[in-house]
Amino acid sequence: MISKRGLVAATAAGAGALLLATGPAVACSIGDFTANAVAACDTSTGTPMAAITVTDKDPSGTPADISVVLRMAGPVVGTVHIAHPTAAGVTRKILVEWAPGRQWYVQVTAGNLVAQNLDVLPVSPDTACTLPTKPTTTPAKPSSTPTKATPVSAGPSTTRPATPSPADSPSATVLATTGGGGDSTTIAALASAFLLVGAGGLFVLRRRADTGRH
Repeated sequence: MISKRGLVAATAAGAGALLLATGPAVACSIGDFTANAVAACDTSTGTPMAAITVTDKDPSGTPADISVVLRMAGPVVGTVHIAHPTAAGVTRKILVEWAPGRQWYVQVTAGNLVAQNLDVLPVSPDTACTLPTKPTTTPAKPSSTPTKATPVSAGPSTTRPATPSPADSPSATVLATTGGGGDSTTIAALASAFLLVGAGGLFVLRRRADTGRH
C-alpha cells in the first residue's frame, strides 16, 4: 500500500516531468525571432543574391526551421535550420534570388509555432545587385622583336681632306725604299751643270788654239 509520503513524491515527479516535456513548447515565442527589413546584395557565391538574415533568441533552445516565402507568388525560395538557439542569439543567413523591389515572408516553425510569419517582411532595394567590376588591365607582354638602335648623327665633318702626295697620283713613279729620293735628284742636277761648264770651257780652248795657228 502506497504511503501518503510516497504519493506526494510521485505527484511531484510527474509534475516535473510534465513541465520538462511541455516547457520548450510553452517557452518558444515568435517574439524570439527577428529578420532584417532590407535584404542585402550578396555576391559571395559569384551570383547576385538577396541575403535575408534571421536571428533566433529562444532561451529554451527549441530547434527551429525558418522558411523564406516569396510574397504574392507563394513558393518557398529558401530555408535554414537552427538546431540549438540560445538566449544570446543564433544568426543564420538565407540567400535567395535577387530582384529589385521584391518582398518575402519569413515563416518560423518551432515548438508550438507552425509556419508563423514574422511581422517584418524583408524587401530588396529598387536597384540592381551586380558583381564587382574586375580590373581589365593586363601586364604588357615582352616584345619578341629586337629594338633597333637609332643611329646618332655625327653632324658635318670639320676635317679637311688630305692633299694627295705625288705617290698617290696614277702617273707618279713610286721609288723603292733603297735610299733614292730627293737627294738623288739634286746630285743629278749638279752633275749636269758641271758637264755644261766643262764642255763650254773645252769649246773656248779649242777656239783659241785655232786662232793661234792662223
